[in-house]
Amino acid sequence: MNNPILQPPTLLPQDSSDDLVAIRFDRARTELRHGRAIVVMTADPQAPVLLVAAIETLSMARLRWLNLSGAEPRLLLSAERLHALGWRDASTARSLHVAGPVTVELLQTLAAVSAGPADPGKLADPQIASPSMEAALGLAKRARLTPALWVAELPAARLAALEAAQVLPIAATDVAHMRRDGQPQLLRVSDAHVPIAAHEDCTLVLFRELDGDAEHVAVIVGQPDLSQPVRVRLHSSCLTGDLLGSLRCDCGDQLRRAIDVLAEAGGVLLYLAQEGRGTGLANKLRAYRLQDGGLDTIDADRHLGFSADERDFQAAVAMLEALGIARIRLLTNNPAKIASMRRGGIDVVDRLPLIAPINPHNSRYIRTKHDRAGHLETEDEQD
Repeated sequence: MNNPILQPPTLLPQDSSDDLVAIRFDRARTELRHGRAIVVMTADPQAPVLLVAAIETLSMARLRWLNLSGAEPRLLLSAERLHALGWRDASTARSLHVAGPVTVELLQTLAAVSAGPADPGKLADPQIASPSMEAALGLAKRARLTPALWVAELPAARLAALEAAQVLPIAATDVAHMRRDGQPQLLRVSDAHVPIAAHEDCTLVLFRELDGDAEHVAVIVGQPDLSQPVRVRLHSSCLTGDLLGSLRCDCGDQLRRAIDVLAEAGGVLLYLAQEGRGTGLANKLRAYRLQDGGLDTIDADRHLGFSADERDFQAAVAMLEALGIARIRLLTNNPAKIASMRRGGIDVVDRLPLIAPINPHNSRYIRTKHDRAGHLETEDEQD
């Protein structure tokens, strides 16, 4: 292969202990997505264990089973969701007693999974979340579920019976280990030449996360000169904008304009599996519904229990390193992307603004990104 970017598949280093943690993490996340309960444990074998089920995938049969666990189940919500329900002083996640009768419909309304007004009067006795509860919320987010859980603390002696009932245990330390503070482990899976409208000389390279189910694609347009800073665009996936041409955002326009810019002198677009600023497509559509009710894009995500931006760009750092790219000219209006690349050791030598058309449907969205998320405009300084 003449292009130095296109090298044979390589596996980034990962030791066996990390492998085992990733397996446990992935299985626990899958259990929550399928509506099954898991157990979160601490390092203390005598400490209570936390029985956990995701509100989004909860069934009535599972709710009855959890309610017969022998402890009082409680609703665990993030600080952002508590703020939306009126707890303005909530600085951390908390568990709450829910006044009965407790139904799946009630819980899903309180958790903003279902549409409709929630009655905060049903909630009482807020207690600050334990480390196990915080770990469980983080696990739900990584499963692309709304961060709301039905939890019950049980004596450690119950763990053996729960495991016999095929309830999967995971340590809170395993969840903490999988937090995205460092680069994810990526496997370069395959690549192919794919002519596109903007440039016939285009190659797609697929990377798969080994500690999750995400797949990211590097779109190499032309023959970028690696001896010079390479034009690079980090683009988080947006099915509605990229594929359907949604007018609610500027994502599709930015994607096409970025490829046109890269086609001028060669470059790389990293297409990252981070739909809805990292919340997932289901929650993105819930946020759209809330925006139709008057919230802006940031407040809508917080209403669902998320932070203003749940994305992480360390996968992009790992992809650039695997492609042999260390110095870049970044096509972005988002200072957070610049900072993330630099923290990961990528030399961002220049910022190239990427301005998309404004229409009546996305004007508020674009203004919110500038006013509340700090996105830059053409005349703004890079730093």
